[in-house]
Amino acid sequence: MHRPEEYSATGHHAATTLLESFDSWAQLLRHASPAAPAPLIDPSPARMLAEAEPFRPVLRWPLALLHVVDDGREDGETVRLRSDRLVIGRTNGDVAIEHDVSMSSPHAALDRLAGGMWQLADLGSAGGTFVRAVSARLRHGSCLMLGATRLRFDASDDHAPCLVELVPEGDCIPHPCRTPCTTIGRRDGGCDVELGDRFVSPLHAELRRAADGWRIENRGLNGLWVRIEGPVRLTCPSQFLCGEQRFVFVPLAG
Repeated sequence: MHRPEEYSATGHHAATTLLESFDSWAQLLRHASPAAPAPLIDPSPARMLAEAEPFRPVLRWPLALLHVVDDGREDGETVRLRSDRLVIGRTNGDVAIEHDVSMSSPHAALDRLAGGMWQLADLGSAGGTFVRAVSARLRHGSCLMLGATRLRFDASDDHAPCLVELVPEGDCIPHPCRTPCTTIGRRDGGCDVELGDRFVSPLHAELRRAADGWRIENRGLNGLWVRIEGPVRLTCPSQFLCGEQRFVFVPLAG
């Protein structure tokens, strides 16, 4: 069994974690609700004590929210997690996306752990489950998604590492990373690695050699997505991808 990868509320991770931090949820939900007007409070000394905290359940774990994002939009259906497990799949599961042929059935699951935390796990899907990240450490075989393009990081020998573009039909396309800092972007954007993908930004990501290996950082509008290699703990609002369906998971604090 894989050991869950741990995340703090600020997005920092344990030393063994490949993903450095989840991308900001604000990039997905840009329109914050207007702030409520401040209540009128009697300034007399008798009212100087703090108001009571808003009521929350104390005998059960808090709920969580899963947003199933609509195509081409920044919002969508909201599913409330009221049980300890929610399964996502093409034809089987609590959330089914039957017309997404790139999704397996079942594909992934959200599980409540002891203590009320939540865990995302891939259920052996063919295409994998990807989490949106600000940055990630890479090792040989790590799989990424930029725009609609899937890439595999190949560092199997002493030669320069390579980003291998995984093509659905035909031969895969190697993109050697010959410099300590390799830029990745859309074709004709002047980057070291150019991808013919309209969903890729002119400068979409930077791949750098660091003391602890290779690290990739997002620079693009549509984000950096990293395939999870085992269960990951979700302790802050997080985006993930099954097939071509985007989800936003929001844990509600206890």
